[in-house]
Amino acid sequence: MIAHIRFAFPLAAVLALSACQSTTPETPLEELLDQGSRAAYGAANCQEYGGLRASRRLNDAADATYAKARQMGATGADIQASKIRASQQAQQWQTLYGNRGTCNRLLQFPEGYTPPTP
Repeated sequence: MIAHIRFAFPLAAVLALSACQSTTPETPLEELLDQGSRAAYGAANCQEYGGLRASRRLNDAADATYAKARQMGATGADIQASKIRASQQAQQWQTLYGNRGTCNRLLQFPEGYTPPTP
């Protein structure tokens, strides 16, 4: 009986953690939306690490990414779903890496975005 319990608890923990995993993007459009949402989330929640200029640039990057995604056929519901995925991912990173590690991962421009020169 004790041997069964010894294996049951780790198995239950693994199953519980796997249920909390956010889904990975399946299409290039979802990946693009997720990059924009992570940039927007980082701009909103990591100002103390990047500063106001970085937050403005990340918001501009997120807006440009959303505009590109809308041209590819994204809807408002798609953008909202990507914002939820970005929030879930940031919460997981917060648990694993803390504030600084999470913000280091969020304060990045989406792939293919080049900020305008001032």
